[in-house]
Amino acid sequence: MTKKITVARFDASNYLDSEEMIAEYLAAALEDSNPDAFLSALGDVAKARGMAKIAKDAGLSRESLY
Repeated sequence: MTKKITVARFDASNYLDSEEMIAEYLAAALEDSNPDAFLSALGDVAKARGMAKIAKDAGLSRESLY
């Protein structure tokens, strides 16, 4: 009998719940030699905070951020 194992996809945005955590996460991404790591981290932060809130804080429409 074989057991089927399901694994949930890791989503960093679920753990970015404070300013300190976000700052550390972005700092670690900047240390990576691959610039895509930082771009991905920015996406995670945007997801954690919510694009609507970021747009409101920036005084922009949500669509213009995309």
